[in-house]
Amino acid sequence: MQNILDHIQCGIFVLTVESNPDQSTISNLEFTLRFETTNLAFVHLVFGERIVDQTVNLIGLTVHECLPLEFVNSLNTHINQCLRSQQKVEYEAHLDLITNRVLLISLSLKTDNNDHTQKIIGTCQDITNLSRSKTHVRYANDQKFGHLVNSVSDAFVVVDHEGIVRYVNRAAEEMFGCKSEDIIGESFGLPIVAGESTDIDILNQGKTTSAEMRVSETIDEDRRVYVVASLRDVSERNRVEESLKLRERAIAASSNGIVITDATQPDNPMIYVNPSFERITGYSAAEVIGRDCKFLQGGDRNQIGLLDLRQAIKEQRECHAVLLNYRKDGTPFWNDLYIAPVFNDHGDLTNYIGIQTDITEQVKSTQRLLESEERLRTVLTSIKEGITFSDDSGYFSIFNAGMENLTGYTIAEANASHDFTNFLYPDRSEHDKALQRLQQLQETGRATTVETRICHKDGTFKDVLVSTRIMLYKGKRMYLSSYYDITERKRVETQLRYQSERERLLNAILLKIQRELNLEQILAITVKEAQELLRIDRVAIYQFNQDWSGTFVVEAVNDSSLSILGKTINDPCFNQENIQKYYKQPISSINDVENAEISPCHKDLLQQFQVKANIVVTISFGDTLWGLLIAHQCLETRLWEEFEIDLLRQLANHVAIAIQQVKLFERVQDLNKNLECQVAERTQQLEQSLSQLERALLKEKELNELKSQFISRASHEFRTPLATIQTASDLLRNYGHKMSNEKKLERIDKIQREVKGMTSLLEEVLVIGKTESGKFELRGETINLEAFCLEIIEQAKLLGNGKHHVIFKNINAPTNIVIDTKFFKQIISNLLSNAIKYSPNSTEVNFTISQTSDRVPKLLLEFQDYGIGIPEIDQEKVFEHFYRAHNVGMIAGTGLGMAIIKNSIDILGGTVQLTSVENKGTTVRVKLPISMG
Repeated sequence: MQNILDHIQCGIFVLTVESNPDQSTISNLEFTLRFETTNLAFVHLVFGERIVDQTVNLIGLTVHECLPLEFVNSLNTHINQCLRSQQKVEYEAHLDLITNRVLLISLSLKTDNNDHTQKIIGTCQDITNLSRSKTHVRYANDQKFGHLVNSVSDAFVVVDHEGIVRYVNRAAEEMFGCKSEDIIGESFGLPIVAGESTDIDILNQGKTTSAEMRVSETIDEDRRVYVVASLRDVSERNRVEESLKLRERAIAASSNGIVITDATQPDNPMIYVNPSFERITGYSAAEVIGRDCKFLQGGDRNQIGLLDLRQAIKEQRECHAVLLNYRKDGTPFWNDLYIAPVFNDHGDLTNYIGIQTDITEQVKSTQRLLESEERLRTVLTSIKEGITFSDDSGYFSIFNAGMENLTGYTIAEANASHDFTNFLYPDRSEHDKALQRLQQLQETGRATTVETRICHKDGTFKDVLVSTRIMLYKGKRMYLSSYYDITERKRVETQLRYQSERERLLNAILLKIQRELNLEQILAITVKEAQELLRIDRVAIYQFNQDWSGTFVVEAVNDSSLSILGKTINDPCFNQENIQKYYKQPISSINDVENAEISPCHKDLLQQFQVKANIVVTISFGDTLWGLLIAHQCLETRLWEEFEIDLLRQLANHVAIAIQQVKLFERVQDLNKNLECQVAERTQQLEQSLSQLERALLKEKELNELKSQFISRASHEFRTPLATIQTASDLLRNYGHKMSNEKKLERIDKIQREVKGMTSLLEEVLVIGKTESGKFELRGETINLEAFCLEIIEQAKLLGNGKHHVIFKNINAPTNIVIDTKFFKQIISNLLSNAIKYSPNSTEVNFTISQTSDRVPKLLLEFQDYGIGIPEIDQEKVFEHFYRAHNVGMIAGTGLGMAIIKNSIDILGGTVQLTSVENKGTTVRVKLPISMG
């Protein structure tokens, strides 16, 4: 291809247009032009005939590097026009100095479709004879030297073949100290040969100027040869070079280690080290040039000084650091290092200069001086626990910030007291005990650790763990004591003991209620035990009449003057406002009646009974609102705690169960009495009634067993989450201001998880209660079966944290069915959650729905997992209430899920079949009658 181009008479060139990110570049252009292709005709037209015989390679060079300045400026101007218009551009270019030609240049733009680079395709033709008149040629001859060189800083001298000066520019006049008319026509006087470059000294008015002279030849239009000598003043360059040599000698002679690195290369490799660096480190320059400085730290790469150094290099700023380095022979030395960045004229970072000083002996000396006293003081004053260091006179040499926070006193106040124990133990007996402990310490010399209470400056007391030991310091007996604040720990321990005691008393109350069949006794036990447990002014039970008036039927009070026993409320305002509220909100509490947002009539009613704060819990069963369990604080307001409200709620629930139990028992007694009277004449009815009675008693027995199981399970299942909730809420209340948002959210999430767990248990019990009692109503709804199942699958995935793959298939099930969605959802969601819960993470759970081929088709639900399975001995009992298989281990559960599934299937008229192999998985098949939607 190049050979073909060289045979074309028209000059051809191709330029690549490169973007210029730095606007301070040559000519302030936004682009750089670089030769990609040229032919010999172009070289001949631009550089002249003689250049053809020489080796010229413009490929890869920019136009500024190889073309005359005037030609470059003209070319840039017209290429800029071509880029903007994207049209062909033609213009004439005058090459006066070199070839004395006029070229017609044509420029076209081409864009590469692959990388979108822009290229300029140029052609040029010699139109000298066509475009120039004789007048123009003469004018060009007169101006051909001055037009190009008068504006440049270098001195230009044009000499003919006889050595006579024919032209000088203004820079030459200044360099020689003469006017042009004094030079032109004179012999140049210097031997000049084209192509040479030499340094000369020029004497100008008694001063010597050093210049670099370059010589080249040119030919005018008359074929006459001229020699052009360009002289550049290099005096300043020589002075700078001498200065640099002096600096280099100074750096080499410096006693400090000097390092220069190349910041343009990765890891800043060293490019220069002086002899002091070699002496300090033991490494020669040849061993370190080209390496980064990391090897000097050995394996110790986490020094604080290194962290500062890395940050400074990242921010391109100077830095001063002290580092532990290692010499070539492995011995450590302390290096006081100062680094400074070096930037070029464009503001780019090019190098770092480092100055290192060996301060090993200084560091060792300082370390020996501070080895004992300063280390002890630094450690003791920086830890958060209270630390004191005192002598026999009670003077504190150390009284750290932790001690100041713990006591509220400063070290100056403590030393001014003369006996600080008077402040810590204002009670005389406690003060004497503290002195006895000190005396015992002096006698035995053994360190002591005791739990005690100290008084803060603000008058509050704190529980602390105090450890004290005797030690000799500078020949004196000194006492080192540490004070650890255990106030919160003691408070939590007390609270846990109080909570455990509450739970024990609650279980005792519930046991008394369960054993009692007399309603009056049950109510009396309830109010008495609740009043004592909560230490409250009054606890009463209020029973509703049919017209929603009511009477306080039982109470327990601290003071007989507060008794309201037997009093009746028949207030229309109270009845109208509150009855519906009790149905919607079975529990309510008021901390301050005077400031509560309640109706005026409600407030007046409470004030009639001297109520300052109260808790009201409904006693209800089924749809029956029987009465209220009420706690009254009469002498002062009270901020109710959650456990107090929950305690009354549990008591109210058990009172409701007991009332049902008593009513059922009374009904049984009435039946027995009635049956005894009709034995003779109603034998058949008696057998039937006895059968009903047996079923009722069996049902009652099952309910009692369920109740006992629930009480046992609830007391166990609620104790841990309640303790967790209590502890997390206490931490948020007392230390929330010190916690990060992440820690706060962690505590809140923990509370919410425990609340969800207790809520889930209660919901499962309520479902069991409804299905066991038969108080439900089937309500058929038309649903899209597949969409219904997919929605439940998504909910189950969330409960399993998305760590299981649920595979759902619809083989031939109908699109729409009519079914009670509550019980249908209970079946699917419980079976899915069991499959996920008892399967390892990342395993599959298969859920398939289909229609059986029975004479009367049924809906078949099949759930298959590859989890822990159910042991064979547990499979017969797995559908019983609260029963859990022996291999569940620490997996959370209540034992109600499979019972809910079985009850729901029975209610919908279906059947269930379970197949399981331990450690291999479980398959559950449920068949349900279906009605097409």
